[in-house]
Amino acid sequence: MKKKDQQSKYSFYDILGVLILSSVLAFGIYFSYGLVKSFLDEEQSIISNQVWCENCQTYHDKQTAEEENQSQKLIWCVNCNKYHAPGQE
Repeated sequence: MKKKDQQSKYSFYDILGVLILSSVLAFGIYFSYGLVKSFLDEEQSIISNQVWCENCQTYHDKQTAEEENQSQKLIWCVNCNKYHAPGQE
């Protein structure tokens, strides 16, 4: 009788498949954890009433930011035929 060559139980591709599957699963868990954390934690929240201010390099609430943007917009004044901020004559 011929002796069968003893091969290892798992081939290289079996181990590679398990590694790829485990890394995809780990990424999915990490992403889900971050998503749940962002919805539950106020400071980490994606849904926020604040916007990023490029001048100050910090967050401001939306109402203040919109008021600042409105005050900085220039409008055409028919009286003096110039552009200037609203309310400045």
